[in-house]
Amino acid sequence: MGFPGPGNTFQIFDAMPAATASTFAAGIPGITTQQQEVAIIMFSPNLQIIASLDNTNSQVTSSYTVDVTTGFTFSSTQSVSITEEVGVNIEIVTASVSTTFALSFTEEYSTSTTKSMSFSCPPGQKAFVYQGTLMSRQLVFNAQTAQYSWGSAPAKALTQVLVTSATPIGTVPSGPVTIA
Repeated sequence: MGFPGPGNTFQIFDAMPAATASTFAAGIPGITTQQQEVAIIMFSPNLQIIASLDNTNSQVTSSYTVDVTTGFTFSSTQSVSITEEVGVNIEIVTASVSTTFALSFTEEYSTSTTKSMSFSCPPGQKAFVYQGTLMSRQLVFNAQTAQYSWGSAPAKALTQVLVTSATPIGTVPSGPVTIA
């Protein structure tokens, strides 16, 4: 049996879906270092807080520096080669904010980058900084048994999207992510 579902539309699920053929077909096709056919399944677009500044009782501007990582948090044993270049636009919507961003999946899928970022808050104000995130997991197709199974632990994709708000967005974290 070959790689099922070529040419299907990539989908980002609201929650982790079942390990099925339709889920596999909606993922990003790849090959593991053991030559297993996999699909990278993306789910749970969300925002996570990375900085919170409360400067309401101050008369000076406050600054805060934090290391912000973008990329995927897979372990080194979960190496996958993406078999085609895939790009996607993603929208995160909460009760207070809606933001859209783009991700591109290439051979650099398993890398991450960390940069120091500084945030400032003027006197008498509050600032809340959130980073866009996605959960991802590798769904493996076993050609001998024609079965689908989760081949890796869930990983978080940390995007380059940063959202700043004068008020907290939802609850912290902005939306719980449940992993079955």
